[in-house]
Amino acid sequence: MRNMILAMLLFITGCNPDFLDLKRDKSQVIPQSLKDLDALLNDYATINVGAGKSLGTIAAGEFYVEDNTWNMASSELQKLAYNWSDGILDVEENVPDWNNAYKRVLYTNVILERLDQMQASNQNADYNRIKGSALFIRSDAFFNLAQQFAAPPGLPEWDRFGIPLKLESDINLMTTRSTVTQTYNQIIKDLLSAIDLLPSRSEDVYSPNKVAAYILLMRCYMQLGDYEKSLDCAIKARAIGGVLLDYNTISGTKAYPFPTYGKGNEEIIYLDGSNSANFFSKTKTLIPMEFYNSYDDNDLRKKLFFEKDAKGNILYKGSYLGNATYFVGYAWDELLLNEAECAIRLGRYDKGINVLNELLSKRFITGKFQPIADVSQQQALALVLLERQKELFLRGIRWSDLRCLNREQGHVVILKRNVNGQEYKLLPNSARYIFPIPKEVMLKSDIEQNP
Repeated sequence: MRNMILAMLLFITGCNPDFLDLKRDKSQVIPQSLKDLDALLNDYATINVGAGKSLGTIAAGEFYVEDNTWNMASSELQKLAYNWSDGILDVEENVPDWNNAYKRVLYTNVILERLDQMQASNQNADYNRIKGSALFIRSDAFFNLAQQFAAPPGLPEWDRFGIPLKLESDINLMTTRSTVTQTYNQIIKDLLSAIDLLPSRSEDVYSPNKVAAYILLMRCYMQLGDYEKSLDCAIKARAIGGVLLDYNTISGTKAYPFPTYGKGNEEIIYLDGSNSANFFSKTKTLIPMEFYNSYDDNDLRKKLFFEKDAKGNILYKGSYLGNATYFVGYAWDELLLNEAECAIRLGRYDKGINVLNELLSKRFITGKFQPIADVSQQQALALVLLERQKELFLRGIRWSDLRCLNREQGHVVILKRNVNGQEYKLLPNSARYIFPIPKEVMLKSDIEQNP
């Protein structure tokens, strides 16, 4: 089994310029049993780490770095993502956000193909769980790729800029890209199939389940502006159940307050960690003071997410992974925020505010939270959008949210950063909301580069 996994590592789709020249002996690398397939899913270093959301997180404007940190960064790609430079189109560099995601796609395609070859007698509960997990993990990878390397939905002139939907493990097949519409249709189709196959709950936070699939489906529908279907997903996930962590039970004195690797954090539905980046460091990642001050002093997130250094800079310590790696997985708080936003957008803002109060009641010091009441739909939407930003901070979600908000005249955001005395801006619906396809991929295919 170990030899099989090591061999598979050679077949990463993406930026490796030699990957199309690799040959393989299928008898050495194709798993032969459900146990073998399960082992691929349990490869933590591939499936639950390095999710490939660093470019979007760097560009989303949630943090800033000092000029010295930017100047000394080794990755030109990340530096240009930070200030949204057009020069990013010319960078020739390894792109983990692309490679890591397509590595997961490769694993899942191998699993799905082998499952299709197995006898019907093997189609038991483990078979269904493994197939559902593979479909979910592939959908998650496709979604993450679409947020960074595909155009946002709803822009007909850019619909041709979808992602390559690799649905087979044969690395010799020419890379072609799908439209944005085809990209989301494939993700949604696979998620609906996964929900029928996955267990309602997982034995651990490293394995997919129905609730995680529902949350990902909600993300898709919200990107497409289909809030009715997204709300329906919330209702179905609620029927399964989940737990909201009471922040009063978490000590704020630790360097990283939340349980290490999510163990014991019942709010986590499915664990995933971001890949590393030059700017992701407890001492380099600085939080704007204005954003820090937006938290009420009785809001426990202010103490559990952040701390001040000797210079008075605000630093981030609130990852649900309980360490310096950013948690970018699935948790019950996101489901509640999705539910609240969709209900409010659909005119059911009393219901939406009740859900938002449900969340916030577990975030404030006991007895200090004053429930939100008597607000208009417009005020309710503004409140839930602000709480999304505050609750899901550095979760790899803000970039996707910005791409959605750019469609709405009343909620567009102009991002600004200053580097070495020069101000940079990212305007709504800018082409810089789409990162370029890696150069090596372009050399091995005839696909059109992003705008």
